Amino acid sequence: MIERIVLLQMTDGFANEAALAEVAERSREVLPKLPGVLTCHVGLAVDESTRASWHVALVLRFASAHDIPPYAAHPDHRAYVDDFLRPRLASIVAHNFEVDGS
Repeated sequence: MIERIVLLQMTDGFANEAALAEVAERSREVLPKLPGVLTCHVGLAVDESTRASWHVALVLRFASAHDIPPYAAHPDHRAYVDDFLRPRLASIVAHNFEVDGS
């Protein structure tokens, strides 16, 4: 199993409660439907220390690392990232980890 952890820091104009709720809602709507995604969890930062660095965490699970490139290239993912997220983002990081299947 592979977990892909994506951290999003939004620009000041999109770091408010309503804008973050919209990012969380759109993420929950789009990401679980993409090919290869087994599970998708969306979290919002709960304390000032975390919000100073990251506003949103996405944790996606895939059966294999081979499932990530088709997911990333899928047109719905590209639209989500390029058209929806990118104008709101100050910073983004994504890392992939091999985890046990439980």
